[in-house]
Amino acid sequence: MGFQLRLAQMVSFKDLTNALAPLGLKPTDFSVLALVGSQPGLRQQAVGEQLRIQRPNMVSLLDSLEQRGLIIRGAVANDRRSHALSLTPEGEALLKRAHEIHDAHDARLSAAMGNIEKSTLITALARIAAMQPYMPSDGTHSKEKAK
Repeated sequence: MGFQLRLAQMVSFKDLTNALAPLGLKPTDFSVLALVGSQPGLRQQAVGEQLRIQRPNMVSLLDSLEQRGLIIRGAVANDRRSHALSLTPEGEALLKRAHEIHDAHDARLSAAMGNIEKSTLITALARIAAMQPYMPSDGTHSKEKAK
């Protein structure tokens, strides 16, 4: 069963990767654009925390999206070290196309599973995700910080 689940995950991820490739996006790029698009002005650090992307990786990812003209890093009032993120009009247009591609990907997965199986899978994946604590860029574990 474990091998079959891993294989299904790989096939699903590869399908999404291939579907987004013509837009020049990877699934992580899509996730960042979708989150920023749904919450304009979100701080860079919050995006990294919500998507569990470590700070160095987040910086290079945002640099790439910014160079492509898809996002803008803006100043945050009273905090010169933080950046508020928003999509450019080009970023919004690309995100719209990416959502359409993602919806088609989701439809392919749904066609391969029944509604009950999909619901069970989503519930199981949410439980697994909840087990994975965020690892901040300073290397300390989030549960260790809570102590």
